[in-house]
Amino acid sequence: MTSLIYNVIILAIQTTSGGQGPPPPSQNRGPELPIDDNLWVLLIAGILLGAYIFYKRSRVINKAS
Repeated sequence: MTSLIYNVIILAIQTTSGGQGPPPPSQNRGPELPIDDNLWVLLIAGILLGAYIFYKRSRVINKAS
């Protein structure tokens, strides 16, 4: 019964505030940071992270045997 009351309250709140729409975007945005310019940095970071994880897992497996 309490969940029905909560659902009705939430539905009432959503219907009253749902017609407003999202706020307009601000005009004073900061500098844009495109991902295309530094994609190579992300690729190198991913390769290094993968090598680190592979190295740590291989050390654990070698210690166990």
